Amino acid sequence: MSVKTASTISAAERELRERVVADAAHSSAMEGLTASPEYRADAAAFVAGEYDADELVARTRARYGLA
Repeated sequence: MSVKTASTISAAERELRERVVADAAHSSAMEGLTASPEYRADAAAFVAGEYDADELVARTRARYGLA
């Protein structure tokens, strides 16, 4: 897992990331699943531009032993 690095993303990129995370949460909820607090924190950091989608996936996979 890489270290979080601060980066500046545009408002449009942030909105896109918010939509992607919200869509994923909705899809999970429709399947009866809930996101862990750890995932929610990682997703919030992704939305804020602290890391990219690949890192979000890597963190999630590592959390569940799928790395």
